[in-house]
Amino acid sequence: MTSLADLKPGDNCIIRKMNVAGAALQRLIALGFLPGQKITVLRNAPLLDPFDIQIRQTMVAVRKAEARLIEVELL
Repeated sequence: MTSLADLKPGDNCIIRKMNVAGAALQRLIALGFLPGQKITVLRNAPLLDPFDIQIRQTMVAVRKAEARLIEVELL
């Protein structure tokens, strides 16, 4: 497994574990981040933070600090 922050545009993965708590966890769950959910990395911002991902039919910007706490399995 690897961190979501380590992926590059075009990579597909599945969320395996979220090492987040409190308000940050609630925000991610509200956006559709759940174990077993498929994610596609769309693009990096010019300074690589945040970066855009697609989860379900929604495009979401995620900060690298949050992405480092999400463990994924590359497809």
